[in-house]
Amino acid sequence: MTSEKVWKSPRLIPSTRFTLALLVSFALFIQYAQRVSLAMGIVCMVNRTNINSIANRTLSSSQNDKISIKTSTKYGSDIFQEKQFFFTEFQQQILLGAHWFGYLLTLAPGGWISITFGARRTFAFGTLVSSIATLAMVAIYYVDEMHFILAVIFRVIVGLGHGPLFPATYTFWSMWAVPLERSTLTSIGFCSTNLGTSITMLFSGLLCRYVSSGWIYIFFLTSMLGFIWLPLWLWLVADSPQSHRTISEQERNYICERIGINSNDRKTRSPSFSSLPWKKVFRSKPLIALVIAQVCNLFGLFFFYTNAGKLLTEIHRVPPQYAGYVLAVGFIFMPVVSLSTGIFADYLVRSNIMSLTNVRKIFTCLASFMSAACMIMLCFCDHTRQVLGIAVVFIFLVSSATAYGSGYVVNFADIVPAYSSIIFSISSALGTIGALLGNLVAGIIIKKPVLEDWRKLLLLFAILYFIGGAVYFIYGSAVPRKWATFNSEPTKELEEDEVLTPLPSQVDLPNAIRETEVT
Repeated sequence: MTSEKVWKSPRLIPSTRFTLALLVSFALFIQYAQRVSLAMGIVCMVNRTNINSIANRTLSSSQNDKISIKTSTKYGSDIFQEKQFFFTEFQQQILLGAHWFGYLLTLAPGGWISITFGARRTFAFGTLVSSIATLAMVAIYYVDEMHFILAVIFRVIVGLGHGPLFPATYTFWSMWAVPLERSTLTSIGFCSTNLGTSITMLFSGLLCRYVSSGWIYIFFLTSMLGFIWLPLWLWLVADSPQSHRTISEQERNYICERIGINSNDRKTRSPSFSSLPWKKVFRSKPLIALVIAQVCNLFGLFFFYTNAGKLLTEIHRVPPQYAGYVLAVGFIFMPVVSLSTGIFADYLVRSNIMSLTNVRKIFTCLASFMSAACMIMLCFCDHTRQVLGIAVVFIFLVSSATAYGSGYVVNFADIVPAYSSIIFSISSALGTIGALLGNLVAGIIIKKPVLEDWRKLLLLFAILYFIGGAVYFIYGSAVPRKWATFNSEPTKELEEDEVLTPLPSQVDLPNAIRETEVT
């Protein structure tokens, strides 16, 4: 009788875990809105007249007057005069890459940070820091010298605040998301990354087109979102079901039983960084394949998050305001695809139509191989094939979203639930290094905004996408490693052909999930 009560599945909507998914979604919306604020803001921050002969200085008063005449179609901004900067291509890439430098510094230890201090505190402090630094970007309007250095410093600080957030998401969901709802709950959170990007792109294009010094408003508005979200997060969120103030007993027992933690232990935490069995990590082919797939995908995806606006405006010669519309449409479709594929993946598994491993392989490979094909097609698209180029960029963005709903992004919680935040943070750090190197390489290779220079980068990304998809197709899995579950205990060294056993929480799951695989 008691067992039946515990295992009864409470409704997802409405529920505490659904409310938390919305708040996580809002937090990641803010993170990506602040991340891409510069990617679009730089379009109207930089004056491209004589940019090759004049570098790193603001416009003189006479030049400001000339620009005011040129931008006389802008309305509604009597507070700020139009102000732009002369940044060389290399300086622009350094500025765009500054976020990744700060992001990398806190991303690698992000899993440890979220476990040590709790996901709730990590989210709150990281978003507060990034919001303050984003607001501080407005200050460069008042600086006639050192504006480039200040902008780089502020963007590094934004990255420092954002770094631990994604790993903290895995720490958070490792305590809240049951296996049969994992794709749905995580996709609710992750889909907002693309929504934040799309809405920021859309409004940034409008602000750049119609408002004097529109880039100032971009930074101001995206920073304000963080200050609105913070009190809601602190009031409604807890690190685990056991410590939540208002969750029902039925929902608490349902979550704790299915993920294998004690519902009566109010201080349950994920295993520590020191307990991670590194030897087993490096011997696990599915885990290594997952890391390779993520690194290869992030190398290209993160680069295009910060350079998609430049690609459309400089290579395809799309006006800045219309580039914002194009990217906004693409990024709006991304959360739709991400959320729908997450729900569809859970449906396939619950209905025993397909194993969780095959679901993860399908969507990860779709994201990888479609992205590789798009990179190759973009090698032949310039302003003479503008419509085709825009369509390919749109397809690239939409296909990338499948990984966030039910592909490699969710897979860490499948195979290493207890250590998902730590391993994800390390893997993402490697991908971020690639993104940072991508910006540096772009600054060196792209001498002029022409397709011939861009083509070298596009081919490199195509190769990496293909490698990531191929490796995951061969070795990918969604079966939890026995040494990485919450109820695992120290054991003697296992043989290489270790046979996995299902978690206690998987006793009544479909046979598709309880498959037996080799590490």
